[in-house]
Amino acid sequence: MKKVLVVFFTLLIFGCNTTPKESISTDSFHLTSNDPEYGYTEKKPIELGSFLRGTKSASAHIEYFDGLIGPNGEKVKVTRLGSCCAFEDKSMPFGGGLLDRYQLTYEGQEKPAIIYVNLYKFNKPLAPKGFSLL
Repeated sequence: MKKVLVVFFTLLIFGCNTTPKESISTDSFHLTSNDPEYGYTEKKPIELGSFLRGTKSASAHIEYFDGLIGPNGEKVKVTRLGSCCAFEDKSMPFGGGLLDRYQLTYEGQEKPAIIYVNLYKFNKPLAPKGFSLL
């Protein structure tokens, strides 16, 4: 009986380690937006829709920021600056929400970029001008 339990737990441990992580397909990501305001203004936030847990895009913001690179492939450091900017949206359960602001920096950058992110709605994200997605 002990051997059966050892084999069972061994298979369980290795089986969990080999389970692929569910991710958003690469079709969800494109390169860079042509709109110079995309992501840089409250009116045109990047819609990453991960706030409501259990949704298809529950980890979209993490994958998005992991795939974001500078104009020459530089690694981008992402710092959350906090919530801001209330908005109304009748299609949402509470009638609206708050945008989040993030600071993007990379080595050699003249000044940090500040972007606005909507974590309630999801649309295929683009990189803001000056950045790219892997």
